[in-house]
This record gives sequence, structure tokens and C-alpha cells, in this order.
Amino acid sequence: MNKKYWLKIAAVIMVLAGVIRAIGGIALLLKGDRLDIEMTITASDLQIIIVAIGLLIIGILFVYAAINLLRDYSKKSWNICWIILLLFILSGLLNGFLLFGQPLDQGLKINFAIVIIIGVLLYLGKPALLPESETNIADDQNEK
Repeated sequence: MNKKYWLKIAAVIMVLAGVIRAIGGIALLLKGDRLDIEMTITASDLQIIIVAIGLLIIGILFVYAAINLLRDYSKKSWNICWIILLLFILSGLLNGFLLFGQPLDQGLKINFAIVIIIGVLLYLGKPALLPESETNIADDQNEK
């Protein structure tokens, strides 16, 4: 199997996770503490807005990182994906504390599962990354 397939699968999962995260942010912005979920939201209105904006930002960054990875297959794009995965986990922990006073066990399990799956796929696809010299040549050709 071509190593780029692993990166493509990782990118698709990242796009899906990003879109879902952004939809969650939009829903939280629109409904606030009236959002129908299993636990009662104990956060203030300002905290809800901060969390919602954070969800939107993480969602957009997830999609950006995935598209960037597929566009140039560079080590830089690959590293950006890892940074976004770290932000994804940290934001999940912070969101739980801000909204509910504690991180949700089920939410953390899902977040960690997504990060592990994407991380393994990124690692398996690492050999398919282009050397920096090739990505610079591709950028030069795109500018012409």
C-alpha cells in the first residue's frame, strides 16, 4: 500500500473531526446553556462563548492542517498536524472544566481515540513525506 494513503485517511478523519468540532461550537453559540446534552452546563455565558469560539477555532485548524498536508506532503504540514492534535486534546480537557467543572470521561475517551488513530496514520504515512527541497520546487512552480 502506498504510504500516501495513510496520510489521506488521516486527513479525511481530521476533516470530519474538525467539522464535527466546529458544528459543536456553532450549536453551543446558538443555544448556550440550553444545549441538550447529558450533563447540565454550569458555565457562565462568557465561558460558554469562549468555549464555543475555541471549538470553532480547533475545527477550522483541523481542516486547515488536513488540507495543507494533502496539498504538499511536507514535514512542516505533518508537524502542524501533530500540533493541532495536541491542541485538540488540551482544548477537550479545558472545555470540560469550563463547561461542567470536570472533564467528561466519555468525551476524553473519544478525543484520545481520535488522536491515537490519526497519530498512528500520520506515523505510518511519514515515509511518504516529500523532502523540503521538493516541496520548495513545487511552491516555485505554483507561483509561476
